[in-house]
Amino acid sequence: MRAPTVPDEIREACRIHARLLDAFIDLTQRELAQLTPGFIEESLTESLERLRAARKSYGGLASLVVIHSASNAA
Repeated sequence: MRAPTVPDEIREACRIHARLLDAFIDLTQRELAQLTPGFIEESLTESLERLRAARKSYGGLASLVVIHSASNAA
């Protein structure tokens, strides 16, 4: 089965989005480490969960690109 073609521009955009999400996840984690339990901590924890979910979606596209590249090599 042939994998769908992903244009280079889309792959590059995904890499940039993923890199920015990684940086924001790191920043959020560092901010959380300084907080005491309470509303702000809960709010940032929820935001962190959403950021991680968004980051996973870009990882899924990266897998598609890797599979596509491997199938082209065969």
